[in-house]
Amino acid sequence: MGRIPEDDIARVRDATDIVPLISESVVLKKKGRLYWGLCPFHGEKTPSFKVDPATQLWHCFGCGEGGDVFGFSMRREHLEFPEAVRLLADRARIEIHEEGGGLPRGRRERLMDACDAAAEYYHQVLTRSREPEVVEARSYLADRGFGIDVARRFTLGYAPGRGALVKHLRAGGFSSEEVIEANLALPPFEGDASSASRLKDRFFGRVMFPIRDLNGRVIAFGGRVVGQGEPKYLNSTETPIFHKAANLYGIDQAKATVVASGTAVVVEGYTDVIALHEGGVQNVVATLGTALTRRHVRLLGRFANKIVYLFDGDEAGLRAADRATEFIDASITPESGSSRVELFVAVIPEGFDPADYAERHGAGGMNALIADAQPLLRFAIERRLSANDLSTPGGRAKALAEAAAVIAPVKGSILGHDYANYLADRLRVDFETARGAVEKARPVTVRDEDEESEDKGDSRRDEPEVLDASARAERALVGLVAASPALRPGARVLLDSELLADPVARTLLAEVVEAGTAVDDDLFRHVSRSDDRAAVVLTGLLIDAPPAEEVHSVARQTLAKVKELALERLIKDKKAQLKKLEAAGDPDAADTLFKEIAAMQSEHALLRQGAVPSEAEVWDQ
Repeated sequence: MGRIPEDDIARVRDATDIVPLISESVVLKKKGRLYWGLCPFHGEKTPSFKVDPATQLWHCFGCGEGGDVFGFSMRREHLEFPEAVRLLADRARIEIHEEGGGLPRGRRERLMDACDAAAEYYHQVLTRSREPEVVEARSYLADRGFGIDVARRFTLGYAPGRGALVKHLRAGGFSSEEVIEANLALPPFEGDASSASRLKDRFFGRVMFPIRDLNGRVIAFGGRVVGQGEPKYLNSTETPIFHKAANLYGIDQAKATVVASGTAVVVEGYTDVIALHEGGVQNVVATLGTALTRRHVRLLGRFANKIVYLFDGDEAGLRAADRATEFIDASITPESGSSRVELFVAVIPEGFDPADYAERHGAGGMNALIADAQPLLRFAIERRLSANDLSTPGGRAKALAEAAAVIAPVKGSILGHDYANYLADRLRVDFETARGAVEKARPVTVRDEDEESEDKGDSRRDEPEVLDASARAERALVGLVAASPALRPGARVLLDSELLADPVARTLLAEVVEAGTAVDDDLFRHVSRSDDRAAVVLTGLLIDAPPAEEVHSVARQTLAKVKELALERLIKDKKAQLKKLEAAGDPDAADTLFKEIAAMQSEHALLRQGAVPSEAEVWDQ
């Protein structure tokens, strides 16, 4: 994907009103100028989630999250920023033009149309051709229990090769460039003539499995060789409309059942998905020649709160299951609230693959196996324990260290506490020993090909900070400066004073002053470019800001409170310095500092008595 121009981002933002957007998933009630609701990102019974139609911002005062329309879509749908822009562009029916490799929506539609046409062509070949290789392909599918009705339901097909698809698509009006870009054909070898007749079909001699997006549009293919040949399975390469780490086979047909059941089952083969769907287990999807990625988990998390990863019981399957431990993080803990996605592992016994097991035991047996799936964390712990000799002190010590590293990503949570207890019981050690091992352990993760980009897109945050009175007052003052550009020129002096001790308040004030006259979501965007956390704090401050006509009066009172609390802090610090000077026998320096403390105490007393700076002297520090 390419870079989305700022003008297109602005058009999407302007076309997206935050209140209707959030109302699609949160019940909002208007109270005064704001809309209130239960936060969708953590469990709560009393509404603390506020939406401000004037600023086009939202903030939850329970979990501390906040942002604009893009931030809400990113958090709600587990998306990265460009994906959120595309989602909202589709919602608003706005065509965006991506720079540096991206496609305008019209171009994307052409590639999808080409893939749809290819799927239909492959299907017609499979169901109608009498060529010997096609008869063999139908026989292969029949042996798997996939008759003509199954082929129709999943639009299975056959790729004959020999340029047949290229010829068909060109007759349908698709250009050579479109066919190549959709990865349906390969360009001529270097040095060959560049005419369209020299294009090669990407797939030949294979049973074809169309890969669809959430809306059922074909975006890629998987091909299974019939008879002998390598590789056995061949997938489309990455294209502007297909990313294997972000798509799942069968998601379009499975999502309704996934939503209804709350559970998504992940397998590793196309035929496993089809066999399970046909056998009555329809909440099943498959990865596309890659291990499960964080983007897959986020995609499924939009529809399910439980994901069961179903593995073959052979050693290769168990190794693949071990890789899933990278998904153990704060998102699986109860503290993550409504955004929690629980991860489970089910290992198929008796050496069967999912399709064979379902054929032998039926939907009831497969559903029972899925229902008995182990939590991923427990599975990972047991794998570490079983790999060591627990009858020896050395083996138990090694097992403790390895299992503690698995629990480490969730230490400090209820789940981390429970599994430290579980580990203590399994190894017959006291709880404090197990807890201490978890606290000291460094998480062991397995990086996958998609992890780097995923980390950048992760918007989960820690629990909201517990602020003292001084930090609360300082942030409130900065919020008033953010609400009124007229206060910003004078507020600059605070950056050179000792009044602001809270680092977030200082960072936010510097960004607000630098933003000039920007307000509301324009100001939010300016701050978010430099400091994402400060921008989230800003959303709460702007939403809770007083009416414009009261801002200056409240700023005077808030500044007085900031000064009062700052003086208490400074007087305490300087008294400590005074003791050191007196102990060091430096009477002159001690006398000077004593007078400074006395002046501060006098000013502090006046502020305690209710003294408030006038409008003219509000920033005269």
